[in-house]
Amino acid sequence: MISTELQSAFNDSKLVNKPAITIHVEVSSTDMIDLMAKKLMAEFERMAPYAGYTPVSDLTSEDIARYLKTLLWLRVCTVLDTADKSSRCYQPLKKSLAIPVLMYQLLICIGRAYDSEFNLEFMPAYSITEEDLLSPDEMAGLSSLFRSFENSGMKVVYGVPYDREGELDFMAMSHVDDVVVSYKRSHPSYAFLASFVRQQKLNEVTGLMSRVIYGYDSDYKYQLDALLTAING
Repeated sequence: MISTELQSAFNDSKLVNKPAITIHVEVSSTDMIDLMAKKLMAEFERMAPYAGYTPVSDLTSEDIARYLKTLLWLRVCTVLDTADKSSRCYQPLKKSLAIPVLMYQLLICIGRAYDSEFNLEFMPAYSITEEDLLSPDEMAGLSSLFRSFENSGMKVVYGVPYDREGELDFMAMSHVDDVVVSYKRSHPSYAFLASFVRQQKLNEVTGLMSRVIYGYDSDYKYQLDALLTAING
């Protein structure tokens, strides 16, 4: 152990952090989003007779998946403060869109996060494809449908989160291939949410540090089914 005399000689030393390393976290949607959409579609079909609502016959799980992916894109635009032409037309809608509660949990985790221990800043990145992007009118229509089923048991939250800050425990996760890993020890629920987004490869910085394996896609697909059943009764 270093002697107290040696330590005392450096008690007044001042440490200066280097500029934070920015980690851009790709949050491309996985087939967990598609699976969530199929489960929500099944819920619409189950609730429709009790809600006295029939237009679900024109709805598909692909429509719901596109709705969820557009919500994901809108959240990233909010975090990055993007105000280009493609996102500006959605502004009037963002505060009123009906969002399934599990999807909302995912959205509030996505955002800027800072790890003071390792001086790392995490920022999300997402490029939505044209075929996955719903128009503002299509988003408003599906939001209305979610709203109309709320009294029948569909659990929703209103408005895309506006706070740019996310959750470090989530942003530090990496989902590559079929496994979720991290360099941090966090609650396993963050790893479950991380299974809904994917990166092409491990980040060159955090990838070398990642030593904790949280779970595999097959585990999370089973858990999603059980969780949505519990949420919507």
